[in-house]
Amino acid sequence: MASPFDLVNLANLKSWLDITGAEDDLLLAQLISQISRAILNILERPAILPSTYTETYDGGGEASIVLRQWPVNDVISCAIDGVLIPPAPPLFGGNAAQPGYFLDPSDSAPPGAMQRLSLRGRVFTGGIQNVVVSYAAGYQITNENAAVPASPPYTIQAQCPYGAWASDVGVVYASGQPLTGVQASPAAAQYSVTSGLYSFSQADAGTAVSLAYGYVPYDLALSCMDWIADRYAYRSRIGQRTKSLGGQETLAFIVKDIPDFVRTALSPYRRVFMP
Repeated sequence: MASPFDLVNLANLKSWLDITGAEDDLLLAQLISQISRAILNILERPAILPSTYTETYDGGGEASIVLRQWPVNDVISCAIDGVLIPPAPPLFGGNAAQPGYFLDPSDSAPPGAMQRLSLRGRVFTGGIQNVVVSYAAGYQITNENAAVPASPPYTIQAQCPYGAWASDVGVVYASGQPLTGVQASPAAAQYSVTSGLYSFSQADAGTAVSLAYGYVPYDLALSCMDWIADRYAYRSRIGQRTKSLGGQETLAFIVKDIPDFVRTALSPYRRVFMP
């Protein structure tokens, strides 16, 4: 994608619009970026792909806060009045409850819901901007198990169950040891990736690996393409609301800032409130 904020790539958009020529590629690329940013503004979300955030909150004596970005993939740190709070050990196997933070589980499929970060054994002490949370969030497939083929080509195609591949988050062996990402021609313990196609070295043939990658949910990508199609067609009728068809019929155009069908599709992804 041309921009990390783009919700669709040029090739998929041209296929959707049934365009084969390249004369409008620059215009279409501009529309992709413009409409993608407009959608993110409507959703009140800075990004939807995996990113790291450090945010401050006002403590109010409560036991939980709602994080601003979702789905949350990992909480990196939580501090109150400059004091780091440890993660709370899970409650299973007869373990006694111990103080710390814990996170609401994320939904398995998009759009998902905003998640609470809660404390066990204490509260978020009252104060102004005295709570600092660092975490990773965004639409991400984690631990997608696969195996490097035993014979060439030594490639794995990401499964992408909920949306098109958009960014690499890493590859690890079954043991948990990470592989190193490279641009091309990977050696042992290395990989390269292009548009969701992961390539490996012959030295890793037959090896079990686990993929992690960011994706754009299908309905967001389709909403983006639908809106772009609407704006692309508008070029031929700028300012028009009606058009006479040979004097026998009149064609009326619906002119809105956001097409209704796009607004409806985006609604489940929109931030409900700003904690």
